[in-house]
Amino acid sequence: MDSLPGKQFNFFTWLRNSFLTGVALVLPFVVTVSIIWLFVTFIDNNVEPLVPNTLSFLKSFPGGGLLLALVTLTLVGALAGNLVGRWLVDGADRAIANLPLVRSIYGGAKQVFKQVAAPERTSFKQAVLVEFPLPGSYAIGFITNENTAEVATDIGAELIAVYVPQAPIPTSGFLLYLPRTAFKPLSISPDEALKRVISLGIIRQDGEPPSK
Repeated sequence: MDSLPGKQFNFFTWLRNSFLTGVALVLPFVVTVSIIWLFVTFIDNNVEPLVPNTLSFLKSFPGGGLLLALVTLTLVGALAGNLVGRWLVDGADRAIANLPLVRSIYGGAKQVFKQVAAPERTSFKQAVLVEFPLPGSYAIGFITNENTAEVATDIGAELIAVYVPQAPIPTSGFLLYLPRTAFKPLSISPDEALKRVISLGIIRQDGEPPSK
């Protein structure tokens, strides 16, 4: 390896940089595999006790419980598409609607998972920059709903629902209702903006020069 002009080669500096480069290259794979393994193990541990004896072979390899869960969910989704399935689902919805506490939890969970099951209707419509939490400081936010008449009717102005996630865990954050003049649309996609939140702002767009 050629040293830069005017700089003397330092073995310990090279060793440190090589180690850090190796960490940056290998750890993402290790973290990804570990998370997938934890997810598969979690599903297996919860599904395998429900596996009937006739399907006991699913317990003999990792992911058997996950495979059974995927097949079962697919069949349930297919059955819910016909008349009988819709009748059963509507009946269950009506029954849960009569339970005060459960209906709130079920209704919220149903809306979230319906959104997940409809990829053509992304929840994050656009990434924006919001002056938050203090004047002069800015945070990445995401437009989640532009039809907020039921909330803004007493304000007398058009408000947009903007979700500002907390870094590095975007599942918790703040829901803000703002006028359009209170935020600035970003040129990057919601996926790219979310990467910046999760990475604490470390990730840059491909081809973007590093800051000096």
